Amino acid sequence: MLATAFDPLAAARDLKAAGFESEQAEALAAQLRVAAGADHADLATKADVAALRTEMKADVAELKGDVAALRTEMKTDVAALRTETKAAIASLRAELGTIRWAVGLMAAFTFAIGLRVFGLI
Repeated sequence: MLATAFDPLAAARDLKAAGFESEQAEALAAQLRVAAGADHADLATKADVAALRTEMKADVAELKGDVAALRTEMKTDVAALRTETKAAIASLRAELGTIRWAVGLMAAFTFAIGLRVFGLI
């Protein structure tokens, strides 16, 4: 940034000539001197903004990649969970069939014992 020379005395004279009171002109000139001499090194330049924009685009692209990877991982996990759930349900159905068979067998034995006890066979 280019530095410009500022003459506070000339500014105060111009302000007085424009109708400012002496104190007002001197105070305004003093503030203008401070503003003109301020350190502008920490202000962002167009190059700073462009660099930040480029960095942000790279960050967004990286995040999109992360989201895509997570989506793929979640789909894989959901598919595995479905497979495990179907296998568990099939196993439970098989066990339920075994339990039904055992209960039927026990009912048949109980019936046969009842017939024997009451002398029907």
